[in-house]
Amino acid sequence: MTDGRVRMLRASFPVREGDRPVVGVPARDSVFVRLDREGRSGFGECAPLGGGDAALRECERALEAWASAGASADAAACLPPPARFAASAAIETLAGFGAAANAPVGAAAYFGAGPAALDDAALDRLRHGAAIKVKIGRAPAAEERRMLERILRDIPGTRLRLDGNRGMWLDDCVALVHGLPVERFEYLEEPVADPSDLGRLRDRTGIDVALDELVVDASAEARDLRDRLGGGACAWVIRLSRIGSLDEVRRTMRIAASRGCDPVLSTAYESSWTIRLAAHLARSMDATGRPHGLGTADVLEADACVPATLASGCVPCGPLPVPLEGRW
Repeated sequence: MTDGRVRMLRASFPVREGDRPVVGVPARDSVFVRLDREGRSGFGECAPLGGGDAALRECERALEAWASAGASADAAACLPPPARFAASAAIETLAGFGAAANAPVGAAAYFGAGPAALDDAALDRLRHGAAIKVKIGRAPAAEERRMLERILRDIPGTRLRLDGNRGMWLDDCVALVHGLPVERFEYLEEPVADPSDLGRLRDRTGIDVALDELVVDASAEARDLRDRLGGGACAWVIRLSRIGSLDEVRRTMRIAASRGCDPVLSTAYESSWTIRLAAHLARSMDATGRPHGLGTADVLEADACVPATLASGCVPCGPLPVPLEGRW
């Protein structure tokens, strides 16, 4: 596809105060891309997480160069991953991807605000997820233990995914879940500082592990560790904009499946427009065996479209809306 008209809009979505320590910024800043051709439009969101405004400006300049080069898939190949993701989304949605309504997609609720924020209102929100992803390793261990016990007690039947962002030592992580019912945990998402400890973590806790940073790490060491873990991981958490184009995401999903791991799509706290795009991608790949990590709409205080809040354990998968409608 060439010769399309490209427009870009900046947007800033404040992050809810309790989630700012985990997200790392007070607002998620994005550049939205619109690609127009022959009366049709496609859209994409570019929102690098980390690097501040400099990273966003770099992506913005790269997207401008892509537009000047004809806005083709080939021209997008050398863009930074978040820009490549946005360009490919614009190209594919221009061609009709996400235009039709689809069945809702199973998704996990998200809780990253820490033990002090686990009030009745938070518990009510978490009940809407098919599972619950909980951030750990940031508060005192005793407080996090009480947090987990309360969620397990007050939301019977739910299963937890614990994500420590490689911030915990192996013994501390084992101690945090010791004595809790193993069957109530879906997996531990790379919580330990040394990823080579993941096999030992699985063996000592009896809880499955999922890969996250190891999925996007292209180093030989990471590749070797993925190979050695083999089927020892139950899932790959695939953050779309960290991977690159939608085709690259699809390829990563297939690799995960070939190793016996479920692909779990996730965002980097982008807007609900990208959450909805991810739901369409999951549905189009028939990747519905495990809830996806798409329950983060409540992290933002404002949004690019109607928030993709969870209902009955699912994220909506209707026709993709125009992001930032009325501003173009």
